[in-house]
Formats: sequence, C-alpha cells, structure tokens
Amino acid sequence: LCDVREAAPAGPSAAEAATMPQVEAMPYAFPYDGDLDPSKTAVILIDMQIDFCGHGGYVDQMGYDVNATRKPILPLQRILKAARRTGCRIIHTREGHRPSLADLPHNKRWRSAQICGGSGGIGTPGPCGRVLVRGEPGWDIIPELLPLPHEDIIDKCGKGSFHATDLEMLLRTTGTTTLLLGGITTDVCVHTTMREGNDRGFECCLITDGTGATDEGNHQAAHKMVTMQHGVFGCIASSEAILKVLDGLPTNPMKLRPAWPQRPFRPLVLAPQGNLLTNTIAEAKPFPYSFLPTSVALLMIDWQNDFLDPRGFGASLGNDVSTLRRGVDNAKRLLELFRSKNLTIAHTLEAHARDLSDVHPAKKRRCPKIGEKGDLGRVLIRGEAGNAIIDELKPLASEIIINKPGKGAFYATDLETQLRSAGCTHLIMTGVTTEVCVQSTAREANDRGFEVLVVSDATESYIPAFKQATLEMIVSQGGIVGWTAATDAVVKALA
Repeated sequence: LCDVREAAPAGPSAAEAATMPQVEAMPYAFPYDGDLDPSKTAVILIDMQIDFCGHGGYVDQMGYDVNATRKPILPLQRILKAARRTGCRIIHTREGHRPSLADLPHNKRWRSAQICGGSGGIGTPGPCGRVLVRGEPGWDIIPELLPLPHEDIIDKCGKGSFHATDLEMLLRTTGTTTLLLGGITTDVCVHTTMREGNDRGFECCLITDGTGATDEGNHQAAHKMVTMQHGVFGCIASSEAILKVLDGLPTNPMKLRPAWPQRPFRPLVLAPQGNLLTNTIAEAKPFPYSFLPTSVALLMIDWQNDFLDPRGFGASLGNDVSTLRRGVDNAKRLLELFRSKNLTIAHTLEAHARDLSDVHPAKKRRCPKIGEKGDLGRVLIRGEAGNAIIDELKPLASEIIINKPGKGAFYATDLETQLRSAGCTHLIMTGVTTEVCVQSTAREANDRGFEVLVVSDATESYIPAFKQATLEMIVSQGGIVGWTAATDAVVKALA
C-alpha cells in the first residue's frame, strides 16, 4: 500500500523534521523520540458509534447518560481536521458482530443480556436495529465523525482493536509508529487498545478530552494509570496541546483514494458449557461465577522478586513493596488448593532476553533500568535472581511458565495455545500489579472468550487506589471484563 499525497506543498524538510516540536503531554513530551512526524502518525478513533453515543443505542439502553460518551465529539472533530490537513493516517474502529453472532463469545453475550435486564443486549432488536451487529444503523459511526473514503475502518469483535483484526498489519505496512488515541469508552475499548499497542512497541498518547466513559471515576482513573511508572502505557495529552503542534506543521493531505479491501477474520469461538458448570462462586461480583473444575486454570501473574523484594526493581522506583506482599498468603492458599486438585496452573514473569532483543525501544526509553545491573542482577532479565518467582510461590516443574515481554500475558507468548490445549475456558487470576499486568492480561483473556475472575485479595498494587479502580472497571457494565471475588469465596467453591 502506497500513501498518495498532494505534490504541493511539500512536507517538512530534514532540518524542519529534526526540530519538530513535541506535544506537551504527561508524564513526558510526546513522542518520546522528539519527532512528531505525520507520515508515521495515526489518529485512531475508537468506537464513536451510534450504539455507544447515540440516543436509542446500546449505552442508552443500558441506562447510562449518552452525554458522557458524546463529550469527546467536538475535540475529536478539531483533531480530525488538523490531522487530515497534515497527512496523519486516520483509522476508525467499530465494535460489532456478524449477523450470525458466530464471532460473539458466549460469556460476552450472556453478560450483555444481564446488563439489559436479562432479555436484551448484543444481537437483540432495539431502536437502532440489532445491537452491535454489523450493518445495523446503531453499529455505524456517528455523522459528526464519519470517515473519509480513503480512511481505514477496523471492524472488531472485542474491546481491543488489535485482537482478531488486521490493525497491526496495516500499521506496520504503512510505517506507522506513533498513535494518538481517542474515542470511547476510556476505561474499556480505548484502554485495551492502548495496552495492546504499547505491548507491540507503538508509541501511544491518549487524548484526554477526546475520550469519554459512562463513569467519570473510571474515566479519570484510566487517565492516571497511563501516567504511572513514567508512562507505563505511554502518555496523555489534551486536544489543545496536540493541536498546538499539528497546527504548526505544513499542509500535506492524503488524496481521497480507497485503501485495499480488508479481509474478514473469523476468530475461535468456545463451545458452550451448558449444564456442565457445576461449581459456582456465589459471592462473585457482579453476579455468580460458574465453572467446570476440569476447565479452570489458575493464573499467577508476575510474583517476581523484581517487584516484591526490597532490593528489587519495584523498590528502586520508590515503591513500597510491602503493599504487594499483602496478597502473597492468599495467592499461596489458592496455589496449594489447585495443586491438591491437580488443576491447571500457569505462572507468568515479565522477562526479557539477555540481549534485549525483545525490548521495544519505546519501553526501554520509558524504563531505562531494564537490562541494567541491580542488587538482584540485571533488571527484568530471564535467569537473574530478581526475575525469579518469590520462594513462597515457586512453580513446580509440571506447571506452565510464561516469559512475557509485555504487560499482557497473551502478547508474544503461547499462553493461549497452552490453555486451550489443556481444555481451559475459565481463568482465576492472582498477581501484581493489579492495574498493569493483571488488568492487561484479564482484558486480553476476555477478548479471547475466556471467563475471567480476578481474586480481589490475591492481587495488589503499589497504589491502593489503582487496585480499587481496576476491580471496579472489571465488573462495571455487567462484568464487561469479568468477575471479582475474595479468596475465601473461591476456596469455598472448590472445596
């Protein structure tokens, strides 16, 4: 695919490009390498659909105020105008399912029905047609932000825009490295997409007033999470700050010519469990969590010395590691219980190759200590003392061990293959930190059709408020990501 641009006026010269201003963002100026090059930048507008921000749409039917999801429209209109003028790539996403609903995981369909009173939800008729079904009026993008003929549209069946789509191929093929993210909702589809993009090495910036959510608390918490650890997922900036840079760049628009036709993708759909779900965690939020014991796995996320030892990486960043250790005893209880019943157990470690070949430059730039010598060896490097799982939770040789280069445990690993091979459809998660690696993994699992439960007192964060916000995000909108429950409730259900 070739970008076709107007012959005049020309883009910035090499001298101009070298001095392009950065966007005033938090916690660092964007992009990190100091070069906001429109030819390498994509504005991704996520799910600005009638079903999410139109009267009579899905969000309206769920009882939320659509004014909250319509807030980003004006800032995004201004961003679109400037980005189109300077030649940034514009990509729109739509969450929706085939008319057959063959790409709708059973758990997502069930949760959707619950939030709509038990009889509505995805696939059912509404004022704007069948909810979130491709081709229906409610599925389309709102008139205020309609794509131009040459702009790509990503149709996705999950929350993340990279899952089961060709978005990554499109970005790689066009040489795009920098992403400006807007749309709805901040805490669900925008955040999941940002996390996926970050794990793939894209430099991401979330547009604060170009995003919106059904819950203002979740909206603000989602913004703040991005800024922690010197930008664990990238950075955030206002539309005004972004426009200040874009408005100073030369005019260089793309011609209105269609891109190549996109091919459909049919993801794996789990078979329904029916009446085989014999165990139930009645106390789970937002409603009881049922599972077949032989199809459940325990995921132990990143219980590493680097994060929990006072001499480790986490402590070197100024964090109080004692807050993470509060979850160890409960994680140990669950680990011993799953072992006693010979159930599937998987441990993950955020771990990189010794030559750092799997560390994206953006991640290394934001976290320069990776690979450097510390009190427990080289930071986040496989085989070092700091990268080992703490003694209390050490894996057995028979248990799955996943070394992951990103925050999410499904990115660039064979975790999904191993879980499916073991017949697992339900995942019970413990680990650290709640808002980063645990939440990223839960979101990835949810988009892949797994039934996810995060054990609320067996996961911890350096920042308690982030843990609480994450647990609330997971169960919001009728369990949009999954369930939460305390250790005692899980033990009771498996006893």
